[in-house]
Amino acid sequence: MNQRIEYALASEFGPSSEPVDLKKFAQDVAVLSHSVQNSTGSEVNQTSISEECSVADIHNSLMGIWNSPKLLAYLYRTHDTAIASLHGNTSRLTKTRKKSAAASEPCNELHDVQQLQAKLDAIALLHIVNLTSVRLMPDAALFTRPPRNADYNTLTAIRVSDTDMDTPTDAIDSQVLITLTTHFKVHWRTSVLSKNSQHVLMASQTLGDLFEVMPCVSNEYPEEIVEDDKVIGYKETNGMNGSSGCVIVINDLAYGDALNEEDYADKLVKHLKITKSASTIKKAKTAMHDTPLSSLALQINVPYWLLHQGNCEHFIVVDQIRSKHSEDPVTGYPLTLYRIPASLDWCQACTKIPAVWSIIGDLRLEASPCLLCGPCWKSLGEPTNEGDEVLAVPLPKYKLW
Repeated sequence: MNQRIEYALASEFGPSSEPVDLKKFAQDVAVLSHSVQNSTGSEVNQTSISEECSVADIHNSLMGIWNSPKLLAYLYRTHDTAIASLHGNTSRLTKTRKKSAAASEPCNELHDVQQLQAKLDAIALLHIVNLTSVRLMPDAALFTRPPRNADYNTLTAIRVSDTDMDTPTDAIDSQVLITLTTHFKVHWRTSVLSKNSQHVLMASQTLGDLFEVMPCVSNEYPEEIVEDDKVIGYKETNGMNGSSGCVIVINDLAYGDALNEEDYADKLVKHLKITKSASTIKKAKTAMHDTPLSSLALQINVPYWLLHQGNCEHFIVVDQIRSKHSEDPVTGYPLTLYRIPASLDWCQACTKIPAVWSIIGDLRLEASPCLLCGPCWKSLGEPTNEGDEVLAVPLPKYKLW
């Protein structure tokens, strides 16, 4: 498949669902949970149901393989070899370089590994299709692609919020969880979207809670040092700064942050009137920090527009709406499930390590701005010409959570 078409498809959402009234959904969940508790009956009945639905035998078998370093390494190696072979076949450089070698069958595997492979070959799927028929065949190369940056997750565990939002956990709305994904426009083509982060919120939390937890590089820009209406330097930042304003548009209603007398929602509606747009967007009666998710009717796979920091646009997509499970975390919402790896620029001097400074107006460098790492900027020393107005702008710092 053409790479341009792949990126275009990745920017599409859908099919969309019907609008889900979260308030009614929470009430239905409460009624259903109450009826299920009453219909379970005695402890003997619950025990029999648990035994009938138990998959302990399958779990023990899988954990036996997972806890064996030899068997686990064998499965990893065969899987990685098959995937590498498929990615080699789909590369655009296939004609100029050797294709990845196909997975070769080992001739002298250990006895435990041979037994595992024999079991895999003998297992029937639904007693009809053998597992050998669902392995990755060479024809699967037509439907695979190498991993992109958005396929990797920088989080190794679910990240909880630093401080719990003031939300009663015993409320009906708190028993409904909403999974949302934020997207942003890539800088090289604004018509293409890339996944940025994924979060889980309780329906009792607000749009403001979502905005506060979602990461964005625009919030990490350094603060300017201004004297006599002139920028003379920048302050280093160690974390995310507060946004200067925000508006979220849901169901043709613009929810502002109410930080100023005329917030982003007012400015958006004013802009639409000036440009004589055919849009029917109106300002909502409540601000985003006063609008719980339970008061909205949301659709799954429909992008909702968000604007902040002047012209930084995001699209928020609802992935899932479900009731809270007993194994879900009790506190710490909003949860962060995914965050895209940061795309770091390399130092233009040594081209070996990521840059941490953007140097502006230095005649000794070939470009302005010029991205440099810490050691290169330190070894360069102070500017030789006193008349040169050189600014060293610190680049955003990223953390691995």
